[in-house]
Amino acid sequence: MDVQPEKVLPYTKQNPEFWRIISAFTVASLLIFSTLYVFQPLLPVFVKEFNITPTSSSLLVSSSVITMTVGLFVLSFLADRYGRRPIMILSLIVTVVTLLAMPFAKYFTFIVTLRFLQGFFIAGIPAAAMGYLGDEIDRRHLSLAMTFYIASNALGGMGGRVFAGYITDLFNWETTLLTLSAFGVIVIFLFLFLLPKERLFEKKPASLKSDIKGMFVHLKDTRLIPLFITGLLLQTVFTAIWTYLPFYLHDEPFGWTLRTISFTYFAYSLGVLAPPLAGRISSRVGLPKVFFGGIILLAIGTWLTAFHYTPLILIGLGVICTGFFISHSMAAALVSRTATHHKSGASSFYLINYYVGVAIGSTAVGKLWDHFAWKGIISTSVLLFIILFFIPKLDDPS
Repeated sequence: MDVQPEKVLPYTKQNPEFWRIISAFTVASLLIFSTLYVFQPLLPVFVKEFNITPTSSSLLVSSSVITMTVGLFVLSFLADRYGRRPIMILSLIVTVVTLLAMPFAKYFTFIVTLRFLQGFFIAGIPAAAMGYLGDEIDRRHLSLAMTFYIASNALGGMGGRVFAGYITDLFNWETTLLTLSAFGVIVIFLFLFLLPKERLFEKKPASLKSDIKGMFVHLKDTRLIPLFITGLLLQTVFTAIWTYLPFYLHDEPFGWTLRTISFTYFAYSLGVLAPPLAGRISSRVGLPKVFFGGIILLAIGTWLTAFHYTPLILIGLGVICTGFFISHSMAAALVSRTATHHKSGASSFYLINYYVGVAIGSTAVGKLWDHFAWKGIISTSVLLFIILFFIPKLDDPS
């Protein structure tokens, strides 16, 4: 009598493997997003050390983000064919190796070149993580796993900024990167130990051509196009503020130290707290209305930073983070609910536009800072009124 093989089931939160996966993705996200944004508070340091303009220094942020958008396409495609785990391990290894090489660079252009390379491979975690979770985690507990993963992304971005500013103020930027590299080595070993091998992964037989065709069909959807543009505009305004904030607070009349400036990034903690609350409210009043509220908060917070009064600036930064993360989470949810097929393709387009906004907000708006200082940066809030124009066109698919 033949013995039927035991059916392989996805992990539930009752399985220890579930929590091993959560732990693996938490440490990986902390490293990846800390690395992605570690240079943002350090730009004034590089302006002085390498005698470059603030706009040129912002290439340390935008260069990695530009190649990250390419990596999201390429590495997600490879992950669907060769497995998610190998792609994520490769991503972590290259991220740490390039990070370790940067403190020894004598030329600014070499650091930027390393950031170009690093950005492509940083994309390996976000490109493969959700696919891994979708395969290996039971649908009943997938939202819980996603919540932990997204929260760790926000914590990584906040932690990298705060850590970088504090350590660099105490020592130097080289020590910051070497310390982060040491943390990265530990993360690699933890990730290898914690993350279970894939059991439910199935290679997709579809060709690259059919995959691309399936993704590009969303560019014809008049309901999705405003949401894609929204991701770009939101991130342009948000990144412009946080990229040039260190210059604003370091100059007169404030004269803050880098260590003090780094503490302002704790406002990002609201990025963990605000979206779940907004999600509850949206279930009652609808996604578009909460999305509208987030846009208004982002605009108000931006204008509050125009006043040379520290309490108002700090309140403004908190309101900015609250408004941005509410708007971003509502827009992402609207994309997911609006797309009726190739949902991952629709999400990828939103995410790519989102990171293009990072590149624009960090480098392209640099001329506004050069000519108009902080008034030029907060003038980007005009872009938010373009988003308000789209809101009447947004329907809540739920």
